[in-house]
Amino acid sequence: MRSAARAFLHVPVIGWFLRDAIYGVPDAKYYFIGNLIFCFGVCVYLFGYPFLIVYALTATAVMLVLLVVLTASDVFSRKDR
Repeated sequence: MRSAARAFLHVPVIGWFLRDAIYGVPDAKYYFIGNLIFCFGVCVYLFGYPFLIVYALTATAVMLVLLVVLTASDVFSRKDR
C-alpha cells in the first residue's frame, strides 16, 4: 500500500501538487485545496449537469462502501488479537 501511495506522487502534475502539499511549506495545503475546488468548478463549467450527476453518484457509492467497511469491521476477526 505504501509503495502505491508513493507511486502516485510521481504522476506528473497531480503528484507534484500532492507532494508539495505533504512535504512543502504549510501554506501549500491550502493552495492544494483551492486548486481542487477550482478544478471542480472548471469541470462543472465545461461538462455541466452530467458532471454533477456522475459526481453525486460516485460520492454515494463511496459513502456506502465506507459505511459498510466501518460498521462491518467487527465481523472480521484478526489473528493478531
